[in-house]
Amino acid sequence: MFLPQGITKYGPIQTEFVNLEKFLDSMQQDVFTGFCEFRTGERSVVWLFETGRIWRTFCIEGGKTRLLLPGQALNDCQAVSGEVRGVILPTEVVDVMVRLLFCEPFYQNLSTAFTDFKDLLRNLESDRVSRFIEIKIGEDVHYILLEMGGPRGALYFSGSWFTQGAEALENIFDDTETQTAFITIYEVQEVPFAETFLDLSNSLLNKYSELKGPILARKFWNKLSSCVKTFNEVGVGDLEFRLEGLPPDMRKQEEILVSLLQCQIESYKDEWGEEATRTLYLNLLEDTESPMKELFGTVM
Repeated sequence: MFLPQGITKYGPIQTEFVNLEKFLDSMQQDVFTGFCEFRTGERSVVWLFETGRIWRTFCIEGGKTRLLLPGQALNDCQAVSGEVRGVILPTEVVDVMVRLLFCEPFYQNLSTAFTDFKDLLRNLESDRVSRFIEIKIGEDVHYILLEMGGPRGALYFSGSWFTQGAEALENIFDDTETQTAFITIYEVQEVPFAETFLDLSNSLLNKYSELKGPILARKFWNKLSSCVKTFNEVGVGDLEFRLEGLPPDMRKQEEILVSLLQCQIESYKDEWGEEATRTLYLNLLEDTESPMKELFGTVM
């Protein structure tokens, strides 16, 4: 993944002169949309913000991108010296970046010096699958979404100039004809939000039942199930949430399920205390595979 070069609002600042945790807090308070990059040598740790909320934390090193747990990232960065900056991005660009972090590169760093971009799109259209295309031209990064092989969305972002749709696609074509572009194509992946949520939710309730007994666990379930009152998409079954009504969009699923798990965690804190709840939850996360581990790691 490439980092788009938007408008730098914060920094760059040497970390010797800034408290990184407070720096991130200030971006949340500013309802910031964009990314905060901590750079040391050839490694970058990035916090991706949308309206003040951190949606993804990841590192870029050696041309590869890897998701991180937020606490792990902060501890790693505080242990070394580096440079930090905050860059403003359009919400639409952040949305695509959030989604790309759950996709697998299908082709990476194809150069238009050797590949005709329009021919490439025609070949991809024949596959009739959904993909994201990331196009880097100089310092600018642009995006195309393919659905069933055909273009269904495009974002063109150059400095403060942002367009989308047909105009963006035309701008991308124009630039790739006159400048060398580097293209990465991502396969859209199925993301097991619902399965992971149920595993974590059920494991927490099972642990409660082990400690307090099944009768009290069923009584406690009544308290947990009240968390669904703000989510019309989620139902309540017998000691388990029903998720058949979740919307198909991955980001909407994420927002609902992370918020629902956070609500449950607050109830467990009331029973066990914050430290005991945190320890148990983090132990459960150890058995959760990436990228779900990092996503649900934001719960606490």
